[in-house]
Amino acid sequence: MVSQGVFPDVVTFNVLVDTICKEGKVVEAQSVIDIMFQRHIEPTVVTYNSLMDGYCLRGEMNEAKQVFDLMVQKGSIVDVCSCNILINGYCKSKTVDQAYKVFKRMNCWELVPDTITYTTLIDGFCKVGRMQDAQKLFSEMHCGGQLPNVQTYAVLLDGLCNNQQLSTALELLREMEGKKLELDIVTYNIIIEGLCKAGEMDSAINVFSGLSSKHIQPDVWTYTIMISGLCEGGLLSEAEKLLTEMEEKGCSPDDCTYNTIIQGFFNNNESSRATGLILEIAAPLATLDVLSILFIIRMETTMLIYEMRASIKEFYGVIFPSLLQLQKGITDMKHTGQKRGFVPSDSEERMSWREKRRREEEWNLHRGEQNKVMLPNTPTAVINCV
Repeated sequence: MVSQGVFPDVVTFNVLVDTICKEGKVVEAQSVIDIMFQRHIEPTVVTYNSLMDGYCLRGEMNEAKQVFDLMVQKGSIVDVCSCNILINGYCKSKTVDQAYKVFKRMNCWELVPDTITYTTLIDGFCKVGRMQDAQKLFSEMHCGGQLPNVQTYAVLLDGLCNNQQLSTALELLREMEGKKLELDIVTYNIIIEGLCKAGEMDSAINVFSGLSSKHIQPDVWTYTIMISGLCEGGLLSEAEKLLTEMEEKGCSPDDCTYNTIIQGFFNNNESSRATGLILEIAAPLATLDVLSILFIIRMETTMLIYEMRASIKEFYGVIFPSLLQLQKGITDMKHTGQKRGFVPSDSEERMSWREKRRREEEWNLHRGEQNKVMLPNTPTAVINCV
C-alpha cells in the first residue's frame, strides 16, 4: 500500500488488529498497535476492544484486564462493548464473580448494560450452577429497562435444564410461548434434551408432538435427541420408528443419529439389530472404502468390560467380516462393472474367524486398556469405547 502512495488510516489498522486477534495472534496485534503509535495514529476503542477480545479468546484474562484498565485511564474510551467483552471473557473462564464486578461498576462509567450484557452474565451464572443468581439477574433486566430476547430466554432455559430444574424450565417455556416470542427449533431442542436426559420421556414426547401445531420443523438434532432418550428408556421400536419417520419427512440422519441408535441397540443387548442397521447403512456407501465405513460406525459409549468384550466379539465375528465382503463386492464391481453377491469363500471365512480369535486373545492381554480398540489392518480407524 505504502509503495503505491496509499497510507493506512486508523480504520485500516483496526481491521488488521481485529483479524489478527481473531486468530489468537495477540503478540502480532500488539506489534501492529506499536506501529500505529510510531505513525502518530491514536488507537481507538475499537482497536483496544479487538485486542482485549483476543486475550479473552486465549483465556489470558490478566492481560485482557490490563488492556481494559488502560482504556479506563484514557477517560471516556470504555464503552458497553468493552464491558461485554471482558464480562464474556470472565464468564468463559468460569470466574463469574469478576464478571459481576465489571457489571456492577458500569454505573461508575455512566454505562447502561444492554441485553447482551445481561444475557452473557446470566449464561455465566448458569454455567457454574448459580441458578438463583441467574434468575435474579433475569428479573433485574426489566427493572433496568432491558427486555430479554429469545437468546436470553434460551440461555436461562438451558441453565435450568442442565441444573435439573425442569418444572421451572417448562414454566419458562410457557411464558415464552405466551409472550408470542418467535421461538425456533433450537429453543425446543433445549427443553426436549433436558427432559430426555432426566428420563421424562412422556413430557419430551408431548413437546416433540406439539411442534407441528406450532409450524416448527424438527431438525436432525431434534430427532437424534429423541432417539437417544427412547433408547435410554429401552424403547427401541419407537426409536426405530422415529428414525424411519425422519427419513420419510426429508430429514436425513447424520453419523451422530446412526451412532446414537446403534449404541442404543448394543446397550440394550440387541446386537443383531445393531448389526442389521450397520449393514443397511453400509449398503448405499458403495463408493466408500472399508475405512470410511468403519469410521461412520464408531461406538462412542461407556461399557463394562464384559459388555465391551461382547461387542468386540460381535464386531469381529459378524460385522467386520461382512464389511470385508462388502469391500470385496465393491472391488469386483469396479473390475467387472457387474453387481455380485457378497459371499465369502471358505478360506476367507476361516481367515476372518482366525482374525477374530487373534483379536480376542489380544484383548485378553490388554483388557486394562479400555480407551481404544484398533481395527485389524486399519491403523487410522479407531472405535472409541469410552
